[in-house]
Formats: sequence, structure tokens, C-alpha cells
Amino acid sequence: MRSLFLAAALLIPAASARAAGAVADWRRADLSAAQRGALADSGFRLAEDGRVLSPQSGAPLDEKELQDELARLGYGAQQSALERLSLLAAKGTLTEADRAQLDALKGSLPDDAAKAADAGAPASALRRIADADLARIANYFDSARTPQQRVADAEPVILGDPGPRVPLPYFTPAEKTLGDGLRAAAARALGADPVGRTVLARLDGPNAKPDLPPIVVEDSPDGAAADYNYVRRALVVDAETLRASLVGRAPAPQRGALRAELMPRDALLAYANAHPDALDAFAAQNDALFAHELTHAWQDRRDPVMQEMSRGALPRALIVDDEVEAWTVKNLYIASRLQRDPRAAIDPNELADFEDMTTGRVAWQLRLQDRYASAAPNAMTLDMVAQLQERRLERTRAAPADTTAAQGAKALDLLMQLRAQRELGAARAQDAARLSALGARADSAAKSAPRLLAGHFLALGASAANATERAADLEEAENYARSSGDARLLARVRALEGMK
Repeated sequence: MRSLFLAAALLIPAASARAAGAVADWRRADLSAAQRGALADSGFRLAEDGRVLSPQSGAPLDEKELQDELARLGYGAQQSALERLSLLAAKGTLTEADRAQLDALKGSLPDDAAKAADAGAPASALRRIADADLARIANYFDSARTPQQRVADAEPVILGDPGPRVPLPYFTPAEKTLGDGLRAAAARALGADPVGRTVLARLDGPNAKPDLPPIVVEDSPDGAAADYNYVRRALVVDAETLRASLVGRAPAPQRGALRAELMPRDALLAYANAHPDALDAFAAQNDALFAHELTHAWQDRRDPVMQEMSRGALPRALIVDDEVEAWTVKNLYIASRLQRDPRAAIDPNELADFEDMTTGRVAWQLRLQDRYASAAPNAMTLDMVAQLQERRLERTRAAPADTTAAQGAKALDLLMQLRAQRELGAARAQDAARLSALGARADSAAKSAPRLLAGHFLALGASAANATERAADLEEAENYARSSGDARLLARVRALEGMK
């Protein structure tokens, strides 16, 4: 899953803003990658002709509507960063580690908080600034909420099915055709493996068949090959990643012309829809990635946390616990694939991560957590989300309510936040037990990993295209065979090494 983008970038006014009524053009507005990504994450379509299409109606936004949406997204990102700052500052003294976290947040903070952080302001001053800014942002969001929205937000999230999505996951029939084709191809790829079938079974619909989320093909602002978006409840596949896969299947002399042909989005969709075998090849190349992202889809369906975040009942976060689970499931899938077929084509980066996890899972998990913490300002554990939610409740309880209408609004907000807090607590308890059991499975897989990797590199070496690749693969095979303690496997590797 992708993180929230930097608030500072989101709040930069578009360079070519015009009067309300003029159709917005995201290209002339020179939107940053952060702005484009935030709009896409919320379901807006950035059309190639420059229009920004609404996920509610499919109609293009005018320039005022676009600026209003960018402001809403920017204030949401600022709110997340300020809540983190307030929690850090509440300790009274900032450690070196706290200052490092603060540095990661500065790009998402309002100017006054960022300047205070740059000046090395004490924790007490930072907390005063953060709390004042949070009150201002809360007023911004509160003023836009109707009584009907407050009542709706106080209702629980219903579990057990895919749930509500943005109204338009697909904007054209060609997009839906391609999405359905990719869903079927992903199901076929994962369905050939026992672990993959478990991933699919968790997404079963009413007919006891896998009900994968919509799959949408779009340009990824950050280059991610695929990303499960819990706001849209859809899996977004990067258009360039799909394009490269299609082009790579063509004879080498034809690839340049085919790439040029497939650069327009409509042409890419039409070509992909006309070549279902290419979709199967794409799913096979990216099966481990699908196992990872569809685990996020299952997390979204099994408990209400992501949907509570999407409607503002909980602080929005990239949940690190969920990432640990998804990466572990992906690596268990790779272990299963290697067990079934040593010659399985595994993406080198995915294989390297499998090797890393099975060499030392605890250290691997810490590195994974650190990687997310440094890359995403809103990467948090469920425990941290719970701490932020408690602070939200404190602020809501302390908020003045001098009129009958304000008292009713406050009561509904407390109902929403308390319910979400209870749901979060239940998810945390279940998550701890689930991750413990998953860790035990990963530790068990680590015991067989050297043998599986030795067999894999042995198979690669046997079919290597040249002597250099053969020698490198067999060296890896020998190292892993030695680690496995399997004398017969080591003998097979050395016998192949001795062949000319």
C-alpha cells in the first residue's frame, strides 16, 4: 500500500488556476507527483487530455473544484503529521530518535510547525503549535460535514464482503474488460499453488469463488508495480509495468515500434484486451506481487480498520503490521513455488527478499519496519494508531459545545471515535496472535530454505545461457547446498560443476 503524500506539496496552488467553471487541466496546472498520486488514491482519473474526472460522477472537475480537492487532501496529510508531532512532544523531552522522526515529518507539517522544528524548539512549544494547528484543521473539516454525514459516520463498518467502493472504479468499458481479465489471470496464477489458493480463498464471495477487488491500470506516480488502495478498495497496476511486459513478449526488432504504439492509454488497454495470453504471462511474472497486494485486500475485508481510516474515524496510516504480514505471506508463497518447481521463474528482487527473511526473520522484520518508517511519514504500527486515537478522543471531549447543534455534533463524533477505538482494539488483539502464528510458519520455512534455494540455483545453472551465468548460479547452489547439510544435493551440484 502506498503512503499519504507530503502535505506541503499537496497545498501548493496550481500554477494556472482560473475562475470556477473553467475545466481543470492537470497538465497545465503542473501538478506535482504528490498531487497526482493523492488524487489517484482518492479515485480521481487523470485523463491523458488533461481532465480530472470525478469518481462520483465521471464528470471533469473545474479549476475551483480541483483546488478545493487538493486543499482537502493537503490538510488531511497535515493532520496526520501534526498528530504524530503532538504525540512525540507529549513526552516532554525529545530524544535523538524522536528528533529523527520529527525530521521525517517536517515536509508534511504546516509552516509554523516546520519552522519551529527546524529551530530546535522544545517539546512544550512544539506541542502548543501542533495542538493549535490541529484545532484549526479540525474546524476546516468540521465545517464541511453535514449532520447527515455525521450520522452516517457513526454507523459501524459492515464486514464480510468487499463493501462500498468509490462509485467508479472503472471509467470505461475497456477498463472493466481489462480489469476482469487481470483478475482472472491473477486467480489462475495463484490458484496453481497451495499458498496461492489460500490467498484467493480468503477473498471468496457469496458463490464460494474468489472475488478479487477491481484491478485498475493507471500510471503510478511513484513507480510502484502494483498497489492495493483501501480508499478505492481496488488494486492499481502500473500502466508502464504492464506495457513493458507486453513489449517484452514481442520479437526484439519489433519492440521499439510496439512500445510507441502502446504509449496512449487507450491503445494499451485495447492491445491488452486483445491478447489474453499476455495477461496470463503478466500475472505469472508478478504472482508474488499479487500474493502480497491481495493479502492487503483480505486485511481490508477481515477487519474494519482501513475503512474506518478512509472515512476519518481513525487516523490514516500505512500500517506496518499489515506490511509485515503481506511480505511474509509473499515469501511463504515463494517457498511453496520453489517446493513445487525448483525451476520456477522468481523475480530476483522477490527472491532476494525471501533469502533475507529466511536467513534471519527478526532482523529482516526490523529492517522492513525501518524501511517503511523512513520512506513514509504516516507509516505506523497499530499500537501507534491506538495512541493517536486516544489523543483524538481527548481533543473531542475537550472541544466546546455551546449550542444544541454543537452538542449533537460532538456526541456523534464521540460515538464514531469510541466505536472505531473499540474496533481497533479488537483488531490489535487478533493481529498479535496472527502475526505470531505467521512468524512460526516463516521460521519453519527457513529450515527448508537452503535446500530449496540450492535446488533453484542448481536448476538455473543447468539451463544457463553462458558459462559465466552457469558458474555464478552453481556457486550459489553449492553455498546453499552446504548450508542445507544435504550431502546428496551437494554432490549433485559438484557433479554439475565438474561438467564442461
